[in-house]
Amino acid sequence: MGTIHFVYVKPGAEAQAGAGAPAWWRWARSAGEKLRGATGENGPMPAPYSITVNLERFLRARGRVRVYDWRETGAIELGEDDILIGHPHADPDTLVQQTLRRGVRCRLRALMFPIHHGMPEISAFTLPLVEQADVVFGITGPYWHDTLGQSHFAPWKKKFVRLDLAVDAEEYPLVKRRFNPAGQRGYLYIGNNRPEKGSEVLSATLGRLKEFPRGWVGGGPEIAEVPRIATYRRLDREFISALAEKFDIFVNTSVSDANPATILEAMAWGFPVACTPQSGYYKMPTIVELSTTDVDANERKLREMQEAPEEQLVAVSRKNRELVETQYTWERFCGTVWKQLRPYT
Repeated sequence: MGTIHFVYVKPGAEAQAGAGAPAWWRWARSAGEKLRGATGENGPMPAPYSITVNLERFLRARGRVRVYDWRETGAIELGEDDILIGHPHADPDTLVQQTLRRGVRCRLRALMFPIHHGMPEISAFTLPLVEQADVVFGITGPYWHDTLGQSHFAPWKKKFVRLDLAVDAEEYPLVKRRFNPAGQRGYLYIGNNRPEKGSEVLSATLGRLKEFPRGWVGGGPEIAEVPRIATYRRLDREFISALAEKFDIFVNTSVSDANPATILEAMAWGFPVACTPQSGYYKMPTIVELSTTDVDANERKLREMQEAPEEQLVAVSRKNRELVETQYTWERFCGTVWKQLRPYT
């Protein structure tokens, strides 16, 4: 067996996207700071670092592994028995781009990155790389995977393997154990304000619900009608418990978002979730589906959650917690990757 060359976002590395890179691909610039400590020292390690750490640990238990940061430049010298699995960066001088463009052969050439195509300009640079790859692990919820055939990824649809994101439920304690009375329930959003996050939809929707508490934790420009609680800070138990006293429903109105970890984290903490399919999660009985275009429908659904019996919200909360504990796990995430790699090791 050769070496598995794993290229992803390394904890502790300065995340500096190249000048001129699409805005979405600069998400790693603040990923280590995003709401928690840069390397997990002050709380749960955030994605994408959690992906690197968990998959590296899993692969090292099964063979030789070399890990690189996705912003490193040059090309990897691959042996015939080696495997490449990597996150492409928009900079054409970086490792994954250079290695694939040079056409070096090895046992398997795999890509692994968040997949969403509602804003195709974000991932357009990956298309020549997808063509060169043997397999593509799409870190994505069911919505974007189910609609690959209507996207610019359609010619290579058969190469894609859906890879649901994961969190360690033990690091995200169940803190939402009771709900405020009907008419006093708050709506919470955690995440950045980038174009793909749909802040205009969030603003328009929560602007219809001004009589209820509304709050937001995250970076970026202000979101009208959604008061900011904090920018980047630790999401430790004390802070989340305080949020759980005031807020009851987690809302996400992304217009093109692969599989945000914040939704899984909210589910683990016990918040019922209302989100758009374009947030990556859809056709899930315990998630209320919002729209990127129909604000009237969004308002109606969130008001229905406002008036729902507490026992109904508690049941949804517990079911979502169960899903995080049993389905959105690192065991399943890593096992899905290994199923594809194992025949080539």
